[in-house]
Amino acid sequence: MSPTLRITGIVVVLAGLGWLGWRPVRSMYLGPRVEVEQRRAKLIADVNRYRSGVDDGLRLRTELQAYADRTLGGDLEAVDHELRTRLNRIGEEVGLKKLSVGTGRVRSMETPARNVAALRANKELRDELDFVEVEASVSGVGSLEAAMRLVHRIEAEGWIKRIVQVRLQPRDNGERFVVTIRLVTLYLPGRAPAGPVETVADLGGFERYQPLARRNPFRLAAKPVAAAPQPAAPKPAGQHRKWVLTGVVTGPDGVEVWLLHADSGQSRRLSIGQSIQGVRLVAAAGDTADFEFGEDRFTVPVGRPLAPKRP
Repeated sequence: MSPTLRITGIVVVLAGLGWLGWRPVRSMYLGPRVEVEQRRAKLIADVNRYRSGVDDGLRLRTELQAYADRTLGGDLEAVDHELRTRLNRIGEEVGLKKLSVGTGRVRSMETPARNVAALRANKELRDELDFVEVEASVSGVGSLEAAMRLVHRIEAEGWIKRIVQVRLQPRDNGERFVVTIRLVTLYLPGRAPAGPVETVADLGGFERYQPLARRNPFRLAAKPVAAAPQPAAPKPAGQHRKWVLTGVVTGPDGVEVWLLHADSGQSRRLSIGQSIQGVRLVAAAGDTADFEFGEDRFTVPVGRPLAPKRP
């Protein structure tokens, strides 16, 4: 046999032996190894998802506790007591008399994810409340500055709240006011704050409101000494002159003016384009407002009646 044929035969025999040996190696070792690697990769992915869930859970609990730390308690009894205590103390600090504090409707807010498929099978999570709202009110009698300080002082408190309504009722020509504030706070059931909530705003910030409190747009100006009759520009007659401009305010719906009837004490508010007894408001800015009566237009400063100035 020639050397070439001998080498060729050896190669064929080795290839056959290698093929015969590869099949059991592949079936007994390499195949299970691939499956083990796949299971290992799946387990690693599951562990990573679990770690991510744990991290997200810790983050969410921290964020929830941050909200809870800005509430007045973790249950209705604690919140009701703390809310009444704080509102009473604030009312006394600003100098209100005949102080009255009360709590009202309590409303439980369910989770908006209640109907999500993942929660339908978990009754405990599905029925868990997100938060509970508690309504409250505080009222008293005092000066305009005391009433304004009450609003400012409540706003400065660090606990979560929403002021729903502020009502001022002037008395004694603006010397005293009955002030009423309605507000809503909330708490997270079962999550109490870590400590007492402190005031967050600078109470000295009230200084910017003091000029308005000192001016008191609700106080009517003293009647001037009667002077000799002089020719006057056309002016609203009769009852129109008894309405006095007490303020010009810019609110969420635009500019409006506040009026007070000198005899009855009745108050009215007018927006641009609205009228009272034939006198229509056409413009307002700063401390003055422009009105039209018939074909005449005249400007009225705060504290003066709805009538044109005498020349």
